[in-house]
Amino acid sequence: MTMSDGLYRWITTQNQNLPLIGLVTFSAPGRFVRSILEGNRDKSLWGGKKACVTLSFDCDYPEDVEAIPAIVDMLKPYRYKASFAAVGYWVEKFPREHAAVIEHGHELMNHTWSHPDNELLNPGRKFRYLPKDEKSEELLKCHEVCRKMLGYEPIGMRVPHFKHLFSPDIYEIISEAGYRYSSSTWLTNTPTRGLPFVAPNGIAEFPLTTCPKHPFTVFDTWHSLNAQRLSHRMLHRGPQQYLELFKELLVMARETGSYLNIYMDPLDIKKIPGFREMLDLMAEEDLDVVTYEEYLRRGMPMAPH
Repeated sequence: MTMSDGLYRWITTQNQNLPLIGLVTFSAPGRFVRSILEGNRDKSLWGGKKACVTLSFDCDYPEDVEAIPAIVDMLKPYRYKASFAAVGYWVEKFPREHAAVIEHGHELMNHTWSHPDNELLNPGRKFRYLPKDEKSEELLKCHEVCRKMLGYEPIGMRVPHFKHLFSPDIYEIISEAGYRYSSSTWLTNTPTRGLPFVAPNGIAEFPLTTCPKHPFTVFDTWHSLNAQRLSHRMLHRGPQQYLELFKELLVMARETGSYLNIYMDPLDIKKIPGFREMLDLMAEEDLDVVTYEEYLRRGMPMAPH
């Protein structure tokens, strides 16, 4: 069953409607997510492939950065590449680890200089509420560090922490910086059924996929393995459940012809025995796995917004 466009557009304005979120989460969350993705069926978007996937990692903490070499090594046998969101402060402290991403053909994106609200670097300063000039400084300082330390200039960025810390003024800021894309929002906050779209100021936005158990939450390793919220612990918990939900999303994407934008924390990879299985599943021939930069370079589909 496909959710109607009108209902879906209304849903995307309800991310703080706690009664609705509770009703969906505790009744039929998987069917809810599928009903959104069903709107992509029969569009033949992926040039003969059944679905398209982007795999990304957010390197927010030293433990994330220390995990980069092992992840890059695990990715070596596969034909596809991944995208890594880099915090400028950690790029300056750990240039070799970030250089490994580029040397192996993966993509770096700008994740700000200090990842505002990061308890180690910039505690209590939420990105959404920073003045525009400070947001711009966060972006440009990270860009300059990547250029100086790595000889690499990102073309896209991700807002720290997503969810309620996303602010639409970021499109003007990153456009002024000459950037081409953002991946800073999520499926149930945007009316394109998960497909990339052209946001204000001509910026391409790649919405993150939401959890089949928590449709108003980004599907990430943190909420599966580390979150303390009761609803997360009750509905699923642990690496095996995370792997099963990933498989469920792949089935949905294949059956509906959708785009999946999967985000993981590098420090959690060692907790997931099934990570190599995930990589193997993405390597199957009926999937097109691309970085954000590759998606744009190949001129892949952008949904009307």
